[in-house]
Amino acid sequence: MGALAPIFMDQKIFDTSEEPLFLKVRSRDTVMVGENEICKVLSFTGGSRDPDAPSLFQVANVDTGEIKHVHAAEVKEIVSTYEEEVQQRQQQQ
Repeated sequence: MGALAPIFMDQKIFDTSEEPLFLKVRSRDTVMVGENEICKVLSFTGGSRDPDAPSLFQVANVDTGEIKHVHAAEVKEIVSTYEEEVQQRQQQQ
């Protein structure tokens, strides 16, 4: 097995290792929204051009419990993925 091949779509080359952060976010991940708001991702809504690419996230603020929708560009960082949280819980038991 060699290096990963680039993906060709409509005569354009896309390097999947450099995909935008919001494309890596999944439901149940913990993310930083804006400057200092930590939220849990509940769900996401795809865009009209690509329904699988999230454009809006429904999030719950972990401090206040407020549930709201945020634009994908407002997500600044993935604090922890759901898989990482599950691993941490299993190690604590």
